[in-house]
Amino acid sequence: MAKKKSAAKKNKGGFGLQLMLVVGLLGSILFIPTTILLVIGMLPTLVAMLVDRGGGTRAITVGSLNLCGCIPFLLDLWTTSHDVSFAVGLVTDPRTIIVMYSAAGIGYMVDWALSGMIATIMIQRATMRLSAIRVRQDEMVDRWGREVTGELLLDSEGFPGDDLAPPGKSAK
Repeated sequence: MAKKKSAAKKNKGGFGLQLMLVVGLLGSILFIPTTILLVIGMLPTLVAMLVDRGGGTRAITVGSLNLCGCIPFLLDLWTTSHDVSFAVGLVTDPRTIIVMYSAAGIGYMVDWALSGMIATIMIQRATMRLSAIRVRQDEMVDRWGREVTGELLLDSEGFPGDDLAPPGKSAK
């Protein structure tokens, strides 16, 4: 019974994906000038998606700013003349490409800067946590004695001894 349900879920997911692909393909054919502009303009996002191994945050950051760089030209395309020749004219204009790709470059810089800042914050938090743990360990030693450190020499029964090695190490 459980196998039938999981198979049904796989088929539903497969159908939904196929439906989205068909709708996307039909939409891209129907709006070919927009597709031309977005395919050329969003290439840095595609590269970020292929290169990113950190869970997709770089692709999201670069993609968001890359789309922001494409929007003025999309609006120009939609309000002036939504035909292929105008879209090709926009894409072949160096100013258009510079604006779209520069916005993606700013996305890369934002990702780089935020990654560094977040790493620094996480290191600082870990250092503070380690300091707090060490203070707590010292308090435990003061309260319970040196036995709680795990550094005392133990015999085979687990009792403290003077000439015995720490647990997991052989005696000399």
